[in-house]
Amino acid sequence: MFRKTIAFLLTIIALWAIKETIFIFTTSEADIAAKRGQLKLASLSITIPLVIASAWLWRPTPKGEK
Repeated sequence: MFRKTIAFLLTIIALWAIKETIFIFTTSEADIAAKRGQLKLASLSITIPLVIASAWLWRPTPKGEK
């Protein structure tokens, strides 16, 4: 039960990070466009591990670990 709660919270955070990453890639605001390269790198380095961790937590636990 605790694992599913953590997975749910991490999924919510990952979805927010994906939304912000898409915003960084598609916006034309001057302040973001000036530092787009650094922001792309930072957003992807945060979003990718969150998605991987979320997917790992949602997978069924092996029978030997219960």
